[in-house]
Amino acid sequence: MYRLSRLFWISATLFLVHQIVEKFWSIPYVHAYLDDVLAPPIVLGLALAFFQNIFPADPDFRISWYWVLGFVAWYSFLFEWYFPKIDSRHYSDPLDILAYSAGALLFFYLGNKPLATKGVYSERGEKT
Repeated sequence: MYRLSRLFWISATLFLVHQIVEKFWSIPYVHAYLDDVLAPPIVLGLALAFFQNIFPADPDFRISWYWVLGFVAWYSFLFEWYFPKIDSRHYSDPLDILAYSAGALLFFYLGNKPLATKGVYSERGEKT
């Protein structure tokens, strides 16, 4: 069963609304950091759904905190160090790392749910 968490849908909706609203009106801190807070729940939520479908025999699969920490480290490296060095359209903002971390914590505690929470499952991971 393919499932995306409520946090994923709320984050994706806020992201889309923000993209539209910022064309007409901008609140400086919201414009600067909202997308960075929403990126982990969206990206990690998609990764969670992908892996839950790749490994359907494990209905309790969740992304480990090592992966979440690795995501924050990777995004911080790419967007706060590497891209600003190779492209003048990007700039480094250390507060973005805090925003990635906040979004990762939101994902880990609110969006990182197992595919199945109750019931008896067959060897193939299907509810019986």
